[in-house]
Amino acid sequence: MFDIIYLAKRSIRFIGRYRRTGIVVRFLLIFCFGIWIGRMVQFGKIADYVRSFSQTAGSDVTRSVAPGIVHRQIARKGMLTNILTISPNAAELRPYRALNAGIGTETLPSLAKRHKAFAAINGGYFEMTGTFRGESVGALKINGKWVSEPEQARAVIGLRTVDGKLEAYIDRIALHIELVLPSRNRLTIDGINRGRGKNELVLYRPDFHIATLTMPDGVELIVKNGEVTSIHDRQGSLRIPADGYVLSGNGKKRELLLSQLSVGDIVQIRETVIPERVGDNRLWLSCQHIIGGGPLLLRNGVPSSSQAYHAEGFDKSFYSFWHPRTAIGKKTDGTLLFVTITATSAGVRRGVTLPRLAQLFLEWGAKDALNLDGGASSMFILEDEVVSVKENDKPQQSGKRAKTAHGNRRIRARPKQLGRAIADALLIFPR
Repeated sequence: MFDIIYLAKRSIRFIGRYRRTGIVVRFLLIFCFGIWIGRMVQFGKIADYVRSFSQTAGSDVTRSVAPGIVHRQIARKGMLTNILTISPNAAELRPYRALNAGIGTETLPSLAKRHKAFAAINGGYFEMTGTFRGESVGALKINGKWVSEPEQARAVIGLRTVDGKLEAYIDRIALHIELVLPSRNRLTIDGINRGRGKNELVLYRPDFHIATLTMPDGVELIVKNGEVTSIHDRQGSLRIPADGYVLSGNGKKRELLLSQLSVGDIVQIRETVIPERVGDNRLWLSCQHIIGGGPLLLRNGVPSSSQAYHAEGFDKSFYSFWHPRTAIGKKTDGTLLFVTITATSAGVRRGVTLPRLAQLFLEWGAKDALNLDGGASSMFILEDEVVSVKENDKPQQSGKRAKTAHGNRRIRARPKQLGRAIADALLIFPR
């Protein structure tokens, strides 16, 4: 380390003594920095971005697309706002996982078409890279079963049907899951269908993957009908049974599982939802579907503060910048508003700040509102058509040389309007 510092000091002195050498070195540094900027920044999109601001023609079209369902599309100065208004008794809503598994991604057009949905918007946040790419980062409950636990007590929307009428609730919640042992002692379950960390106990259900994908540094128990059928220590990546689940412990949790459980023991899993509004525990437990996002935009007509955004784990660059957005609002009578705000042109990042989005929901009559995953994930599909973008890709010029494969990657053209592959989505089915 000393030699490096010494050589650096001598090099600086040498450059300072000989001006021509200093000029050459500075030129080379600037040249290399320019090459790096050229590789990282997509200058080809700057013209599209500037052009989107200069568009003066606008439109505001509202039409009924099904009984109790109204679609409004506003195009103004390169921005495209889609609002789908749904009456409580007009449709059924439910979240779907990409590829019907706990990890992996899929495009929204593929998800919507595969499940024959009338309309669809992208859902919550997810892991972008690594072995667990596509794992939901936040709350996800489908058909009464938790697929992923809430993240940092962030805001969610819960859905249930009562007497044929859709009811939706928006709030911040936490989830406390416990494993009840034969001794009546309880162990906290730290996560569901995700990577196992140090000293953690994670529950893996068959809707996660064929195996747990864990390292061989913990213990894993197979449970069927509440009974421990087998214990596998220091093996990892255990196959998940279709008629049961796997309890995977690491560190201290591994020691506790080995010391307190044996084959044939009966265990139970208990779930407690802890909403921010006191007294709503049973209501949230009755929700058949829950999908997480964040932050909370409105509560009882009052916009959230920047401190509330930070409490949910979102920094200033997230809520004060003009990102494309996807969000859900609820009116006093239970009417739901599904909203995307994007650029009219595919591939251009235009949007709104979260404080501005909250104000828009107030203008549209919402009392509660929740932000979902945005950016490149923001997409709205209505009747098999992507309506969150107006201008399609330009056709490739004939005679233009196509890019070739590089390393282990293939270069294949993909229409920009397909959007980024996502982990989950909210699909809408008219009644």
